[in-house]
Amino acid sequence: MTQQVDQQHIIIVGGGMTGGLLAVLLAEQGLKVTVLDGAPAPAMPQGKAQLRVSTLTEASHWLLRNTGVWDYLDASRVQPYSAMQVWDQDGTGEVLFQAEEVGAESLGWLLENGHLAAALYQKAATLPTLDWQCGVQVDALRRDAGTGQWAVRSGDMHWQADLLVGADGARSQVREQAGISGGPRDSGHHALVATIATEQPHGGCARQVFMDAGPLALLPLFTDADTDSEQAGQRQCSIVWSAWPERIAELRDKDAVSFAAELQAAVGDALGPVTLLSERAVFPIQARHASQYVSAGLALVGDAAHVIHPLAGQGVNLGLLDAAVLAEEVVRACEQGRHCADPAALARYQRRRRGENLLMQNAMRGFQALFEQRAMPVRWLRNTGMRWVNQAGPVKGFFARQAMGRTTDLPARAKPPVFGARASSR
Repeated sequence: MTQQVDQQHIIIVGGGMTGGLLAVLLAEQGLKVTVLDGAPAPAMPQGKAQLRVSTLTEASHWLLRNTGVWDYLDASRVQPYSAMQVWDQDGTGEVLFQAEEVGAESLGWLLENGHLAAALYQKAATLPTLDWQCGVQVDALRRDAGTGQWAVRSGDMHWQADLLVGADGARSQVREQAGISGGPRDSGHHALVATIATEQPHGGCARQVFMDAGPLALLPLFTDADTDSEQAGQRQCSIVWSAWPERIAELRDKDAVSFAAELQAAVGDALGPVTLLSERAVFPIQARHASQYVSAGLALVGDAAHVIHPLAGQGVNLGLLDAAVLAEEVVRACEQGRHCADPAALARYQRRRRGENLLMQNAMRGFQALFEQRAMPVRWLRNTGMRWVNQAGPVKGFFARQAMGRTTDLPARAKPPVFGARASSR
């Protein structure tokens, strides 16, 4: 890179998983990066599992492996799953996806959001051109039309950014200051998350049951260090229960025994009797999609650009791919002696990610609408379709590969090393 490019400064507002990965991807190429994160410094979780967890696809896994972030994770708190069972509560439709059917060891990995953020933070500390500042609330953002730089202020501290990136979540201050529309679309659902114990071990299988009020996911959790055996540890799951707000409020307010009974009625005998182990957290589900991902000297990634229904667990994975593609385009521009905020590079980022994210968002909206239909003909078609997919190997394999993140336009760092090397050499 030229000296002029090396002196350019990229500021990412928002740390977390998406902003943290973007910072690492840029800084490992020698670019000067500052992360302004309003949250405290991420710390490795200890003891019981945190309530907020994410499923990582194969593409996300390779992103973390190829950047060295995976090495900073506590392996004992990462739970791979090799199967996924999906069924309709009111019918006979069921699909069972298995990793071996697509030539993989795992379909995905479960880990706590705070765990991944802490691993990214630790990796960031090893990169000399990366300054990750925590507890910094951005007070003002303004672009100088003359210089093209963004002025960022927090209290008495000031920064100048050649490229400003909004990774500051669904209520993005960066998006608002840039004048980019991205208002919420109410999904009609709230989500309840909690940790449960099950009589039977989860066996490394992620499960999801669709009900008329919304989907319920049972996600396998890691083995607790204080359990007597691995089998005992495999009896804990994280649940994400999406339903109408009135239904979620009712579930939240029930006592632990009554809630467990409701949960048991929803999942049947999938894992035997269940017990509530944690508090219950509730949050609204609002779909968002920014009208554009880029502006002059600015880009949006992750939830600042798009928010989708959590029923397929794809939200964080879309954000991580945003980070990888944006980094790929920015680094390519810099290697060619162009500006880090080169309009053509930012346009390429938007073109590569916005359509794909919109497609996933619309698919999730369609699934939600399909399973909320109670008309008997629709239910019959739905269950028949699920049984057909379960028996049609190529079709089931296609859905599994999509869920694993094996898309046609993966950034090089999201591929296994041999394929990533080939992609980089072209």
